[in-house]
Amino acid sequence: MAARKNTATITPSVFKAVKILLKSGATQKEVAEYMSISEASVQKIKASEDYDDYKRIVNAWWAKKKAAEEKKRAAEEKPAEEKEPEKGPQIIEHRQNVTIQATHYMMEKMKKTNELLTLINNKLGAIIDDLYGVKNNA
Repeated sequence: MAARKNTATITPSVFKAVKILLKSGATQKEVAEYMSISEASVQKIKASEDYDDYKRIVNAWWAKKKAAEEKKRAAEEKPAEEKEPEKGPQIIEHRQNVTIQATHYMMEKMKKTNELLTLINNKLGAIIDDLYGVKNNA
């Protein structure tokens, strides 16, 4: 971040002098030249009611500038692969977890179904053994 310029030059007495010059009809450019400060500082002083208000405005301006710089830096550091496409439809994916609770009745039905499948498997195994014969590895 760039160093802040003129932060030490805007003292309460400089603030009052700038206010007086502005009230006397001097332009912002003239005041900036007389006081050796930036026109932006003169604008902030003109917009503020007192010195504390000026400090609040300057701090808010610096915070906004710092946030914009950090956002820009974060965007530059982001690899090209991670950047979102700028054009095209936006796809939003919603994921949900579903929990199924089986009732006692469902559990009994599932047990009976598993028993039937086991019996069918055993029958098919017996039929295959009868057709092809059983090899004894004894």
